[in-house]
Amino acid sequence: MIMPILSVKNFAVSKKFYTETLGFKQSVSMNDENGNEVFGIFELGKAGFGLGIDPAGPTPGATVQFMVYVPDSTDLDQYYAEVKARGGAADDLKTEYWGDRKFDIKDPDGYWLTLCKTVKMMTQEEAAANNVTMTPVNG
Repeated sequence: MIMPILSVKNFAVSKKFYTETLGFKQSVSMNDENGNEVFGIFELGKAGFGLGIDPAGPTPGATVQFMVYVPDSTDLDQYYAEVKARGGAADDLKTEYWGDRKFDIKDPDGYWLTLCKTVKMMTQEEAAANNVTMTPVNG
Protein backbone atom coordinates (compact mmCIF):
# COMPACT_ATOMS: atom_id res chain seq x y z
CA MET A 1 0.00 0.00 0.00
CA ILE A 2 1.17 3.52 -0.74
CA MET A 3 -0.36 6.41 1.16
CA PRO A 4 0.62 9.91 0.11
CA ILE A 5 1.09 12.45 2.87
CA LEU A 6 0.77 16.11 1.96
CA SER A 7 2.92 18.56 3.92
CA VAL A 8 0.84 21.51 5.08
CA LYS A 9 1.63 24.83 6.75
CA ASN A 10 -1.53 25.09 8.84
CA PHE A 11 -3.18 21.80 9.77
CA ALA A 12 -6.46 23.35 10.94
CA VAL A 13 -6.92 25.29 7.68
CA SER A 14 -6.18 22.21 5.54
CA LYS A 15 -8.39 19.97 7.69
CA LYS A 16 -11.28 22.42 7.33
CA PHE A 17 -10.81 22.57 3.53
CA TYR A 18 -10.83 18.78 3.12
CA THR A 19 -13.64 18.05 5.58
CA GLU A 20 -15.93 21.07 5.29
CA THR A 21 -15.36 22.19 1.70
CA LEU A 22 -14.75 18.84 -0.02
CA GLY A 23 -16.59 16.53 2.40
CA PHE A 24 -13.75 14.11 3.17
CA LYS A 25 -14.05 12.13 6.41
CA GLN A 26 -11.17 12.14 8.89
CA SER A 27 -10.39 8.61 10.07
CA VAL A 28 -7.17 9.17 12.08
CA SER A 29 -5.93 12.09 14.17
CA MET A 30 -2.56 12.54 15.87
CA ASN A 31 -1.42 15.29 18.22
CA ASP A 32 2.07 16.51 19.02
CA GLU A 33 3.53 16.53 22.53
CA ASN A 34 1.74 19.85 23.19
CA GLY A 35 -1.68 18.45 22.29
CA ASN A 36 -1.90 20.22 18.91
CA GLU A 37 -3.38 18.21 16.05
CA VAL A 38 -0.56 17.81 13.51
CA PHE A 39 -1.49 14.77 11.41
CA GLY A 40 -4.60 13.11 10.07
CA ILE A 41 -5.80 10.62 7.51
CA PHE A 42 -8.68 11.73 5.30
CA GLU A 43 -10.89 9.62 3.05
CA LEU A 44 -13.48 10.02 0.32
CA GLY A 45 -14.75 6.65 -0.84
CA LYS A 46 -11.66 4.51 -1.52
CA ALA A 47 -9.32 7.50 -1.83
CA GLY A 48 -7.26 8.28 1.23
CA PHE A 49 -4.19 10.28 2.18
CA GLY A 50 -2.49 11.91 5.12
CA LEU A 51 -2.02 15.56 5.98
CA GLY A 52 0.93 16.46 8.19
CA ILE A 53 2.08 19.77 9.59
CA ASP A 54 5.27 21.11 8.06
CA PRO A 55 5.97 24.76 8.96
CA ALA A 56 8.12 25.08 5.83
CA GLY A 57 5.20 23.87 3.72
CA PRO A 58 5.51 22.24 0.30
CA THR A 59 8.77 22.64 -1.56
CA PRO A 60 8.46 25.64 -3.90
CA GLY A 61 8.19 24.50 -7.50
CA ALA A 62 7.23 20.94 -6.57
CA THR A 63 3.85 20.03 -8.00
CA VAL A 64 1.63 17.05 -7.49
CA GLN A 65 -1.84 16.52 -8.88
CA PHE A 66 -4.18 13.96 -7.40
CA MET A 67 -7.07 12.35 -9.25
CA VAL A 68 -9.72 11.43 -6.72
CA TYR A 69 -12.48 9.20 -8.09
CA VAL A 70 -15.60 9.83 -6.03
CA PRO A 71 -17.71 6.83 -4.96
CA ASP A 72 -19.97 5.45 -7.71
CA SER A 73 -23.04 6.46 -5.68
CA THR A 74 -21.99 10.13 -5.73
CA ASP A 75 -23.83 12.52 -8.04
CA LEU A 76 -20.81 14.53 -9.21
CA ASP A 77 -22.87 17.51 -10.37
CA GLN A 78 -24.55 17.75 -6.95
CA TYR A 79 -21.19 17.27 -5.17
CA TYR A 80 -19.66 20.06 -7.31
CA ALA A 81 -22.54 22.40 -6.41
CA GLU A 82 -22.06 21.57 -2.71
CA VAL A 83 -18.30 22.24 -2.91
CA LYS A 84 -18.97 25.61 -4.58
CA ALA A 85 -21.67 26.45 -1.99
CA ARG A 86 -19.17 25.73 0.80
CA GLY A 87 -16.73 28.24 -0.69
CA GLY A 88 -14.57 25.96 -2.83
CA ALA A 89 -12.95 27.84 -5.73
CA ALA A 90 -13.32 24.96 -8.18
CA ASP A 91 -12.76 25.14 -11.91
CA ASP A 92 -15.70 24.44 -14.22
CA LEU A 93 -17.28 20.99 -14.15
CA LYS A 94 -16.87 19.24 -17.50
CA THR A 95 -16.84 15.86 -19.19
CA GLU A 96 -13.57 14.98 -20.91
CA TYR A 97 -13.44 13.10 -24.21
CA TRP A 98 -12.07 9.98 -22.46
CA GLY A 99 -15.24 9.73 -20.35
CA ASP A 100 -14.44 11.28 -16.97
CA ARG A 101 -16.67 14.04 -15.62
CA LYS A 102 -14.44 16.22 -13.43
CA PHE A 103 -13.48 19.47 -11.81
CA ASP A 104 -10.17 20.78 -10.49
CA ILE A 105 -9.56 22.61 -7.23
CA LYS A 106 -6.47 23.76 -5.31
CA ASP A 107 -6.13 23.11 -1.61
CA PRO A 108 -4.80 25.78 0.81
CA ASP A 109 -1.19 24.67 0.21
CA GLY A 110 -1.44 24.74 -3.59
CA TYR A 111 -1.92 21.02 -4.29
CA TRP A 112 -4.16 20.36 -7.31
CA LEU A 113 -6.99 17.89 -6.93
CA THR A 114 -9.09 16.56 -9.78
CA LEU A 115 -12.35 15.16 -8.42
CA CYS A 116 -13.91 12.93 -11.01
CA LYS A 117 -16.19 10.09 -11.95
CA THR A 118 -16.12 7.91 -15.06
CA VAL A 119 -19.43 8.46 -16.83
CA LYS A 120 -18.61 6.79 -20.14
CA MET A 121 -15.90 4.45 -21.40
CA MET A 122 -14.10 5.75 -24.47
CA THR A 123 -14.50 3.48 -27.50
CA GLN A 124 -11.60 2.52 -29.77
CA GLU A 125 -13.11 4.77 -32.47
CA GLU A 126 -13.26 7.75 -30.10
CA ALA A 127 -9.70 7.09 -29.03
CA ALA A 128 -8.53 7.02 -32.64
CA ALA A 129 -10.42 10.25 -33.39
CA ASN A 130 -8.53 11.91 -30.50
CA ASN A 131 -5.13 10.43 -31.46
CA VAL A 132 -5.11 8.29 -28.34
CA THR A 133 -3.68 4.78 -28.47
CA MET A 134 -5.42 2.37 -26.14
CA THR A 135 -3.38 -0.78 -25.74
CA PRO A 136 -4.11 -3.36 -23.06
CA VAL A 137 -1.10 -4.05 -20.85
CA ASN A 138 -0.64 -7.61 -19.67
CA GLY A 139 1.47 -8.33 -16.70
